[in-house]
Amino acid sequence: MITNVDAVIVFNGRTDKATRRKIYIPTVIRGVSYVEGKGSKVADNGVWSDDVQYKIRVPLIAVVQDNRKYMRDLNYAKLDNEEAAKYWTIQKGDLVVRGEYAGDNPLLGEDEISAYAKEQGLDLISVTEYADDTSGGSLYTRHWRIGGK
Repeated sequence: MITNVDAVIVFNGRTDKATRRKIYIPTVIRGVSYVEGKGSKVADNGVWSDDVQYKIRVPLIAVVQDNRKYMRDLNYAKLDNEEAAKYWTIQKGDLVVRGEYAGDNPLLGEDEISAYAKEQGLDLISVTEYADDTSGGSLYTRHWRIGGK
């Protein structure tokens, strides 16, 4: 199913330097393209399983929460939590949910994000691939591509 959604929440994962635990910083992005592909696959032993793939395209002209700027993941990892909240990035293992984040907690654990997605009846997407396609083409075709399961 291809659709333009009102918004997605990208939860950028990082290791908290004080607790050494993985935390996530939510960023709401509006005006994205969202593709959900549902299928199934058969294992060698004949067992069927669901195979759901997601493709999200974030146009260069998308509206990002608090006008946060995109930063490459390696540079983003060097920031402290307070500074990281001024940017957003994409990296494998990040989490994405459709909709807007209504909470006020700027740092979340994966269990809190899972509970939020479950309460809202939303799919929790784990980023498995991404690409920065913002350098070629016209302003209207430049985007970041996020793939996940």
